[in-house]
Amino acid sequence: MTYSRDVQEASIQPAGHSLTERRPAIDLARTAALAMVVLGHLSLAVIDRGPDDTLRGTNLLSLYPRWAWLTVIAPMPVFFAAAGWANTTATVRSSAPRLRAMVGVAAVVVSVWSLAAMAALLSGGDGGGGVVVDGARLATQPLWFIGAYVPLAAVGGRLAQLAARPALAVGTCLAVLAGLDLARFSFDAPRVIGWPGFAAAWAVPWLAGAWWRVARASPRFNERRTGALLALAAIITAATLVRFAGYNAALIDAVKGQRSNTTPPTLYTAVVALAQVGVLMVVASFLDRIGARLRHLLSRAGQAAVGVYVWHLTALALCAAVLAAGFGAPTRFSVAWWLSRPLWFGAVLVITTGLVAATNTARRRLVKRTRSSATQGRFAELRQPFGVALSTAGAAIVGLIGPRTLPAAITATVCFVAGWWLLGSSITSQPQASSE
Repeated sequence: MTYSRDVQEASIQPAGHSLTERRPAIDLARTAALAMVVLGHLSLAVIDRGPDDTLRGTNLLSLYPRWAWLTVIAPMPVFFAAAGWANTTATVRSSAPRLRAMVGVAAVVVSVWSLAAMAALLSGGDGGGGVVVDGARLATQPLWFIGAYVPLAAVGGRLAQLAARPALAVGTCLAVLAGLDLARFSFDAPRVIGWPGFAAAWAVPWLAGAWWRVARASPRFNERRTGALLALAAIITAATLVRFAGYNAALIDAVKGQRSNTTPPTLYTAVVALAQVGVLMVVASFLDRIGARLRHLLSRAGQAAVGVYVWHLTALALCAAVLAAGFGAPTRFSVAWWLSRPLWFGAVLVITTGLVAATNTARRRLVKRTRSSATQGRFAELRQPFGVALSTAGAAIVGLIGPRTLPAAITATVCFVAGWWLLGSSITSQPQASSE
């Protein structure tokens, strides 16, 4: 299997080149963003044995909340900006093959953990699921990004048209977020009112990436200067929001009792996303040179990036289960604990690699069996949009609550599997998007 056709998006070279050409900086930024998220999760996980010899787990920022502001560099906005750049001509039909590959891997993860959670819940032991349900929640939570990525990719071409007027498009998203935040934080509106801002917040880096791709084709566009101005303005705005508007500087939920910028996303989240896009624009030419030299390595890394991201917390949960079964776990922050960090990283990544390889093998065999199928009839036109909608719904379930209950586990599994199947339905041969 090659993810380069299924889940990677292409980009362009310097001004004057075709919009179907790849740009090394975008490929490198996308892959590096996912790698940083994976390594960040592994670095923040603190698992050891307490005084009573029971296994305990927490995250580093809960122990040292003053470090939480460092998560402002959490790079998922870069991933969405790269996707916005890459999907400027995408439609539901042209993006369906790539989205199906992504949703298919997620469907395997959700199905496996949902079945395990349902078995634990039905057994009635250990408080109604216990560590198995907790593991299911941990392992499937990263799939929240599908809830934003899939619908945005499906309408990437239309979003690129909106991005041609960046002040209006991005400004509208920021205004929506500001209004929702004002209602929640100043007028005590319920948190649920903020969830429409989920789409607006992640559309901001997507629109910025789409605008950047088109603007760069103009000989008058100075990429580095524009990026520096964007980053400076966004950083000043973000600092102002933290200093005077009560926003938390952290970009992830790691410290209890502090205002969240992710559940749901806030105006601060979108502003930081613009800062990251600006910084990426400043260093893009440098990344082009690195990406060109490492093209083959980057291609192989890009092929596995999404699979590693989707599976890495499953591998972490399995490693934690091994420790819970009786293997030694040094006391946190002891010399032995620090010395065990390379082993911890290596074990999780080896298991992740095995899970990715197994999924790829199964998927290749399944694609061979279903490749020749085609759908006829009026309803066929709606199958892929329905696949997008169901995949988004499944991602929302696992992102918000995970397969912690029987209804949630069943519904999430059905949504992902059905979404994967519907995205694979075709009327005729699929036209290829520019990102292929």
